[in-house]
Amino acid sequence: MKKLLTTLAAALALFAAVFSTQTVAQEAPDLQVNTPAVTQIRDSLKARFPKIKTLLEAGTLGVTQEGKLMVRDPASVPLSERQAVAALIAGDANDKAALTREIARANGHPEWEQQISDTFKKRFRENILPRLPAGWWVQDASGNWTQTVPGDTPAK
Repeated sequence: MKKLLTTLAAALALFAAVFSTQTVAQEAPDLQVNTPAVTQIRDSLKARFPKIKTLLEAGTLGVTQEGKLMVRDPASVPLSERQAVAALIAGDANDKAALTREIARANGHPEWEQQISDTFKKRFRENILPRLPAGWWVQDASGNWTQTVPGDTPAK
């Protein structure tokens, strides 16, 4: 009888573990969660964007399929400005990573960080890339740069 109860208890524990894993896997993160840390990171991204926009419009910077900024032609950046441009790119990348991490934490699931990052990348490809302003440069999956034109959807 004791062995039967032990086996039954082990089976119930296994069932509970499987069930709780399925429940967590079925949950979806709230990407619009708003905490003071999330707001601070979003404000930092917004504050930096006017300088980034100027560099995107000039063709100095381009965007990858995942929404990362890159210097398109390093020779086009004067030596005196390279450090500032690199700092803008690094700041943008750091803030995006911090935002993803903080959204996962705010949802109570830090382990969701990669899932949230993947979701943001997918949304960027599907919703933002097709609406980039004409003249901005986009890097395709092969590493080639193409310039957006009015009414055109950049290569995916």
